[in-house]
Amino acid sequence: MRVINLSHPIEADTPILPNYPSVEVMGRDGEGSIGENPHTRNAKLSIGLQVGTHIEAPFHFFEGKLTIDQVPLERCMGKATVVHLPERPAFSEITRQDLLPYKKQLRNTQRVLLYTDWYKRWKEGNYYTDHPILTQECAEFFLQCGVHLVGVDFPSVDTYPFPVHTALLGNEVLIIENIANFDFLSTDTIELVAMPLQIVGKGGSPVRALA
Repeated sequence: MRVINLSHPIEADTPILPNYPSVEVMGRDGEGSIGENPHTRNAKLSIGLQVGTHIEAPFHFFEGKLTIDQVPLERCMGKATVVHLPERPAFSEITRQDLLPYKKQLRNTQRVLLYTDWYKRWKEGNYYTDHPILTQECAEFFLQCGVHLVGVDFPSVDTYPFPVHTALLGNEVLIIENIANFDFLSTDTIELVAMPLQIVGKGGSPVRALA
């Protein structure tokens, strides 16, 4: 079995949303250990739950809906359709028309990863500000196809007032943002594994996504 990493690395200079707490990695190699034992390499990580490659549960937007520790894990693994929409320019929109050719596959896999090549701009200054977005009709199309997990290679499926987040999470569709490494995929259907940490009562988690 060939295993391909679809996640960005977590490190001290991991890009973050404007005004979001930065990532802190304490006790890194060469900087000693956290704690009193000089013979161990204990370390500490401080990271926002919507930083890097991460998964969002309905509770992220909706009080009373599934938190990340309540998400059925079978939704986070299984066949996924890979849609490549290459070299999308800044502020571009992904529409229902872009996805129509994949309708049958989406109904079969019920999971989708959208690649626009935006992930290649990771750590560039406009990564978080100029990214593509999904349209509301795109979200509605996913719901019509029975999709229950949507992953994108940019930092957010939409922008304020967040109609796509509202449509997807409101219907208990999981969202993965900041996926990476399309160049290593050689097929448009993969076996996806994207398990969240069991963080109690919260709306998201960093995730190690794999094909």
